[in-house]
This record gives sequence, structure tokens and C-alpha cells, in this order.
Amino acid sequence: MLKKTAYALLFFLGLQLILFSCCKEKTYSVHLQSLVIYDETDAIITTTSEDLLLYINFIYDYQVITSVNTYNFNFNTALATTCPDNVYVYEHEFTNLNITADVDINGIVAGESLNEIMRFSYYDRDNSFEIYEFYNPTNTMATSFQQSPDLITLFFNDTIVPPKAFKLTITIKNSNENTFKVTSNTYIIE
Repeated sequence: MLKKTAYALLFFLGLQLILFSCCKEKTYSVHLQSLVIYDETDAIITTTSEDLLLYINFIYDYQVITSVNTYNFNFNTALATTCPDNVYVYEHEFTNLNITADVDINGIVAGESLNEIMRFSYYDRDNSFEIYEFYNPTNTMATSFQQSPDLITLFFNDTIVPPKAFKLTITIKNSNENTFKVTSNTYIIE
């Protein structure tokens, strides 16, 4: 009986060792590489100011800093088939987001900031924020800002007086003084 118990214990110990031997916790250094405006077409886009949504994709470079095997010999069976989460270290915070147009819009001169008449959101337009909150977030229980979003949506908070044809330029700076700039297709407000 003692021999069978010892074999069973060794079997389960070996099984748990196999389950946990594959887990590697990786630590990544995350750097913004570029910005991309997601458009379904390369042609001129005709829309209303209420329907104009500008999707900005953030492209990041993930560099592995460390890769550590984690063994759990205290037999915590609640986590028997899970591995630890990867750790992401964001080297540089966003310090500025500026949106400009190549023509005058609602009394704002071409090339000047449109931030006061625009807003952004992460997933839905109903839960939107002022532009300055992108680079100067105020995290509360009700709102949690993402440190490195994959996508944000920009839209006008005010109605643009038609007819206007314009291009938007989005400029983002981060704490190491890198500047990322992207220009949209031509939009025509009807």
C-alpha cells in the first residue's frame, strides 16, 4: 500500500512538473513604431460631420527583455493549468496629441489645433473624452485610460459648416521627444 501511494505521489508530482515546466513569463519593452489611419478606401470620402470617424491604429514594437521559467512547487492546484501573465514595460508616455487640418474649419485657421472641437474614444463614441485626456489622463474608478491603446477613434464634437474638403493631420509626441505624424485621406463634408 505504501509503495502504491509513493508511485501515485511521484506520478502526480511529475505531471505537475510537466504542466508548469512550459510556462515562461516574458517581460517586453514596448515602443511606439508608427501610426496608421484605418480607411476602407483610398478615395475621397464624402460624409457628414456627425458621421466622420477617424480610426487611428497604433503600431508597437515589442522587444523581449527577459524570459523566466516559473515553477510552482507549492502545489497550488487552483492555477494548475495557467501560466503567469507577460509583463509589458512602456518606456515612453504620450505627452501630446494634436490634430490639424489643411483648411480653415469652424473659424480655426488651417494648421492650428482642432483639439477643442474634437474628442476621442477607445471603443464607442458614447464613452468619449477630451483630447487632452489622451496624454494627461485622470484615472478614476469610472474611467480608466489605456497606457498604450491599439486603436482610438477621433471625431468632431461640433458640426462642421459644409461644404468643406480637408485633410486631417494627427501628431503624437512621447516622452523621449519622438514625433509620430499621419495624414488622412481627403474628407468632404456635405
